[in-house]
Amino acid sequence: MATTRTTNRPASRPTARVSAQAQEDTAEARAEVRVPLAEVRKPLYASVGAADLAVAKLLALPTTTSTEVRKISDRVGALPTQAARVPTQVGTAVRALPATVTSQISDLQGRATYLYNSFATRGEKRVASIRRSPATEEAVQRTRTAVSQTRAARTSSRKAAEAVGRAVTEAAPEK
Repeated sequence: MATTRTTNRPASRPTARVSAQAQEDTAEARAEVRVPLAEVRKPLYASVGAADLAVAKLLALPTTTSTEVRKISDRVGALPTQAARVPTQVGTAVRALPATVTSQISDLQGRATYLYNSFATRGEKRVASIRRSPATEEAVQRTRTAVSQTRAARTSSRKAAEAVGRAVTEAAPEK
């Protein structure tokens, strides 16, 4: 009893082919999944983009620190007047809570999608700039040269070992 299920979609979408066979106490299942590279690359680009943004924010931190300290000290000075308004603000906020939560959830879904796509775009640009950089091109060239030299050394050492083996065999007296 064999069962095969195939999903046929356009080439830009993932496809899956599953087959299963059952005989007495055993079952055998095979699966083949094809995923376009763009679908695989996007999460990687998004992680690179998020890391790139984090580095940019950390590099900007020393310049923004003094501004942020001034803002915080201004806010601390305004705390007594804000504290007097808290009881009325709490009541208003509690009554508006259901509508606020609902709107925030839908806003957060859209924001998460936007951020993910912007991280992926940023990461793709960063990866492309790294690939085009002279340092990367030089490293790739040096790696190719090293691989070529390693293959040549492997070949010459193999030939030398074979030659030594033949020489030992020829030099050994036959019995």
